[in-house]
Amino acid sequence: MSPLSIFICILGLGILAAVHEIGHFLVARLLKIKVYELSVFVGPKLFSWKRKDIEYYIRLIPIGAYVRFSEIDEETGELKDDNPENLINQARWKRLLVSLAGPAMNVILGIIIFMICFSKFGYLELKQDIVIEGTQVAQTQIEQDDKILEFNGQNVFCQMDLSYYLGQVNNVDEITLLMRSARTGEKYEAVLVPEISEQYMLGITHYADLDENNGWKIVAVDPQQNGGDPVLKVDDSVISVNGIPVSDEAVSEQVKNSDGGDLSIVVIRDGEEMTITMKAVMIETSNLRGIYLQEGSGFFSCLREAIVFPFSFMRISVDALAQAFTGKVAAYDVVSGPIGIASVVSDVVDAPKTDNNEKIEMLLVLAGGISTGLAFTNMLPIPGLDGNAIIITLVEMVRGKKLSRKSEQIINVIGFVMIILLVIFALASDIIRLSR
Repeated sequence: MSPLSIFICILGLGILAAVHEIGHFLVARLLKIKVYELSVFVGPKLFSWKRKDIEYYIRLIPIGAYVRFSEIDEETGELKDDNPENLINQARWKRLLVSLAGPAMNVILGIIIFMICFSKFGYLELKQDIVIEGTQVAQTQIEQDDKILEFNGQNVFCQMDLSYYLGQVNNVDEITLLMRSARTGEKYEAVLVPEISEQYMLGITHYADLDENNGWKIVAVDPQQNGGDPVLKVDDSVISVNGIPVSDEAVSEQVKNSDGGDLSIVVIRDGEEMTITMKAVMIETSNLRGIYLQEGSGFFSCLREAIVFPFSFMRISVDALAQAFTGKVAAYDVVSGPIGIASVVSDVVDAPKTDNNEKIEMLLVLAGGISTGLAFTNMLPIPGLDGNAIIITLVEMVRGKKLSRKSEQIINVIGFVMIILLVIFALASDIIRLSR
């Protein structure tokens, strides 16, 4: 990781956390709830001022922020909650709104970030672009400009939904789309049926663009590669096959026509060039789906896309967590901590041969996604997070009375343990992903 990528990551996370706390602050002030202090960032103070009995601080370390709703006893150093103007003594509906304000602010910020990103760099609408002969779409009644409404019974609201659900099915699976005709306005179902064939392939997944070695950067390896004994590895850079550079389109035919015989693969692994002998694997493949989306246009269309994007992000996050609990995916592939976020930011900032505009676009998408992720995480019913305060307030509203002091202390202890365990697990997940 470069110093620049680390700085961008820390500053970005600090700003997102500060916006979250400012949300709590603004709603508290709107409801005339006493606020004692607003600190943007943490650590030693850089600047401070006092206005209307509120202390404002800009601090040195950009990794968070906080709002203080209680007075500090100068003798004991403990927080005092005996003031009727304090948050803890307010009506429950007011406390509920203050708790919701932080996550809501992160969602609003995410919408603003996506709006800026889509306005500058464009976006895709869920409308079919040109229909290409030979694709699965071409075998259905789908016409250009028809809109995608559902994917295998699941509502889709934006490109991210569609990409996620497409990633959940194999390329040889049938899929059912609910469409709305641009010509008639009527809804109809279209079943995309793959034309399955078998062909020899290397058994790898790689980036579409060539890397700095003018090769294919491997991102995934099929367990059946080389007859079930994989020799190519993730992060290898494949340079040539039987002497044919991967930049030459003829390399695909070389693999397809190998008939399972030996192939001589030149790769760069950990900075060293080596030659590997392996056999191609017979893989079932299909013709292209043919789902090509149109470029979006217009202010309101862009605004709609920016609004649905964060909510689709949260829906996908819930689905990913559900898959982790049911064992369909590894839990460490779902949870990410600061190291994982820094690693992703570093991949973007330090990417070679990548245009700066493309880096800015990717960083904006990351920022919008992380801001939405903070909102989602803070809504989890874990003590110490906003979600727990929301649940407790709702329980008190139903019961009609406050929880006992002992119950609150037990909840806080459990919350502290859960947060520590969550932080440890997030760090472990980051390390596992980085070491693979």
